[in-house]
Amino acid sequence: MNFGSLLPDRDKLTGMRTDNSLLEAALIGYQHQRELLAAKIAEIQLQLGNAPATASVEKPKKRVMNAAARSRIAQAQRKRWAEFHKTRGVTANKAKKRKMSPEGRERIAEATRKRWAEFRAAKAKAAAKKPAKKAAAGKRSTRKASASAGSESAQAAT
Repeated sequence: MNFGSLLPDRDKLTGMRTDNSLLEAALIGYQHQRELLAAKIAEIQLQLGNAPATASVEKPKKRVMNAAARSRIAQAQRKRWAEFHKTRGVTANKAKKRKMSPEGRERIAEATRKRWAEFRAAKAKAAAKKPAKKAAAGKRSTRKASASAGSESAQAAT
């Protein structure tokens, strides 16, 4: 493919505004097309049985920012934040958390003790009215006794 035919004529470019951003965008586009063509050529060579060309497509280098540039960016960000907070205004302090007075705590504790005393008194009164239940332990002992009697009768039969 003839890349020269893809580029516009210089005569046409003189009438157009040619700044660096336009040229950089064109360069990026043509580099991308070149990478696609290289991949297709390698694929066709592989199908033909030829080893693909050893010229591999280089990964674009990682963009590194120097310390001065990072410092300028950080300073600009601090300036933006300061401006933002200045225009926003100072917010009122949050209301302090309320604390209960010792007298109030004591009144609540006393009321709680009184309620529990009433509850226990009502429970004791209800227990006094009901007759006591018979112990269920007697049933267990009769079962054991009958089981041991059954085993004794089985031994006597043998």
